[in-house]
Amino acid sequence: MKRTILLSLSLVVLLLVVGCAPQKVVTLQDTYPKMYQNPPVSILILPPINKSTAADAKEYFACSLSEAVGMKGYYPLPVESVFGVLRDEGMYDTENVNLAVLSNFKKHFGADAVLFTSIEEWHKSWAVVSGSLTIKAKFALLSTANADTLWDFTVKTNVNIESQSSNLLAAAIESAVKTAVEDYFPNCLKANIMTMDTSMPYGKHHPSVGTDGINAIPESKYREIEISK
Repeated sequence: MKRTILLSLSLVVLLLVVGCAPQKVVTLQDTYPKMYQNPPVSILILPPINKSTAADAKEYFACSLSEAVGMKGYYPLPVESVFGVLRDEGMYDTENVNLAVLSNFKKHFGADAVLFTSIEEWHKSWAVVSGSLTIKAKFALLSTANADTLWDFTVKTNVNIESQSSNLLAAAIESAVKTAVEDYFPNCLKANIMTMDTSMPYGKHHPSVGTDGINAIPESKYREIEISK
């Protein structure tokens, strides 16, 4: 009996020690070492893969990527020009782009890396006085030199669309209309900027380049965080 009590106490102490032990901080450099070893300068953004049921999601999402990437200190190749070439070559549907063509992006566009994105969820909902837009997207930045994955991240964003009206009926109508016709570009842009701020190391053209390697990153990889506006 005495031995059983001692064993139980030992187990409790062990659990307390383990529970109080400092947790390892996962840093950007730990997570994305290749972004620091041989960082890309120019990035070619491919049209997003749209796995959602919203037909217009691809265009809204694509338009916001370039500014978000540029703000992190990288040179994003002109999206409209790139998309135009891809359309002419029958490659606008990124689903048909495979790793074998990455070297051609380096050869013909001068891109150091290619950004693949996938819209996993995109849906709107509305209640009496508020609506919301939910976006879940995956990002993967691949080197055009060797097809290595330099950076990847998954993010889920909830954008709240609230009515300002005090009249219940008017608020319900306003909420439904705003949710239906909400200008998605600024919401997508904010989501992508916050994604890059959270997880992408600074590029060569950012004044803080090389200083963020010790910054912590959400360990809930695979790197899924939730941002609410």
